[in-house]
Amino acid sequence: MNTHSAHDDDSAASSRDTLRFGVFPLGLAGTPDGLASGPPDDPDQIAAALDRLAGPARPWLIRMYVVWFGAGSTRRCLAELARLAGAPADFDIALCYRDRSGDVGAWLEFVAEVVTRWGRRFSALQITSEANLADFPGASDGDYPRVAEALVHGVIKAASIKHDQRATAEIGFAVAFDPRPQASFLWPQVRQLGGSDFPDALDYAGIDMYPDVFGPRMTLTRLGEAIGLIFKVFRERILQPIGIDPDVPLHICENGWPTGSQRSKEQQADALETIIRGVHAARQEFNVTHWELFTLRDADSSKDDVFHQFGILKDDYTPKPAFDRLARLYSELSQPPA
Repeated sequence: MNTHSAHDDDSAASSRDTLRFGVFPLGLAGTPDGLASGPPDDPDQIAAALDRLAGPARPWLIRMYVVWFGAGSTRRCLAELARLAGAPADFDIALCYRDRSGDVGAWLEFVAEVVTRWGRRFSALQITSEANLADFPGASDGDYPRVAEALVHGVIKAASIKHDQRATAEIGFAVAFDPRPQASFLWPQVRQLGGSDFPDALDYAGIDMYPDVFGPRMTLTRLGEAIGLIFKVFRERILQPIGIDPDVPLHICENGWPTGSQRSKEQQADALETIIRGVHAARQEFNVTHWELFTLRDADSSKDDVFHQFGILKDDYTPKPAFDRLARLYSELSQPPA
């Protein structure tokens, strides 16, 4: 079964003509020690901000995370997904695997139930979140037992249910960008567990990337140059060795640039524009179809650290310069070529 074979040459070319833009809209961020949070989210303020970002163009794709902690959390997760399914938005849902008991069987039942119920409602279903990152247990899945099985078998199970139900949600995964993938515990396991079934099940491969945030600081010129290099490494050193072909689109599922005492708000606007234009310029060469912002709003603007100030809005929804910059870029780059 090859779920992405439905993307014929014409539709694949069309999908690369423009980027699909998305955003995580809440005031939360994962840290090595848990979650960065602050004032409560305001749904009315979020809706107004998203309307201003989108303008007359297509609405932004809304990215949300549903965290599964084991079989005991399934009912809560399904209720959370049901609430999202009833909201008037187009969602990219990340299903996060955070079970200390490693109950992959219960995880697969959960994944199957999600696809069965909402495979026609949600735009995309991401199976696990950053399974290659083992030192952020509050923000990624790589620290949890049997995570490679949860990823590989979860994707295959989701694709099988999608096929049986004639569902439409794109099935994929997302990992943190790693310039040294040969040192990762994950990819040999994925190759062994997945064989050809795993690549064949994918509608997309996702990457969470934060150049100039985690790692050395860069000039804007170097930042722009880094984008194509990131895609090249991801394609050639991670995806290709496990059998994922270039016709499987790339989704940038997380990308952002925080503010703070060492990072001005004007620098944030310049950095995000540089990254987005770099992604747009490289989209056809590397088959990149989505770019999603992390995040709309600061967790807590009073705290001077990168995890609390990722937003293009402050925590009271006051815009930073990047907000208007992104609104203009969205209007410009989401339009199909003449």
